[in-house]
Amino acid sequence: MAERPGQISDKKKQAMAKFEHSEDINASVGTVWSILTDPDQWLLWFPDVQGASGPLAMQTGGTFQWQSGSKTGTGSLARVKPQHILQVITKMDGRQATHTFEVNRHAGLFGGNGAQLHYTLEFHTAGGIIGEFVAGGNPADLLKVKNAVSKVHSLAERAADPR
Repeated sequence: MAERPGQISDKKKQAMAKFEHSEDINASVGTVWSILTDPDQWLLWFPDVQGASGPLAMQTGGTFQWQSGSKTGTGSLARVKPQHILQVITKMDGRQATHTFEVNRHAGLFGGNGAQLHYTLEFHTAGGIIGEFVAGGNPADLLKVKNAVSKVHSLAERAADPR
């Protein structure tokens, strides 16, 4: 049986949670990309990241460590397509999450050089009623995704127009 978002798998007895959000940004794709790929800026917007070290190069296969409170996790760059897709896998305390950021050119109503950022967060949850709740639309995780995109939005527009 194929596993779908929000569905309990007979095989794993886990649910897959998936949260997504997109925003149009009045900044170039390059500006948005530079924020996404600068680990020094991750603590300003990346959910739960309060510090990060590495990766040395922003390329597929790169690894890093990150901190959330007093805990340390590991991460890897699962897919990097410059100026377009950054897929990051984070692990901490036996939990793994996949963060996919997609940046596309967005001209807007009157043209211009804007970008659209789409963020997808996916992870397996425990089975049972709690897992079903989380997979079905846990508001806390949806808020994390929306806040991350909103913060990148603000950082990029400030960088594009630093008055």
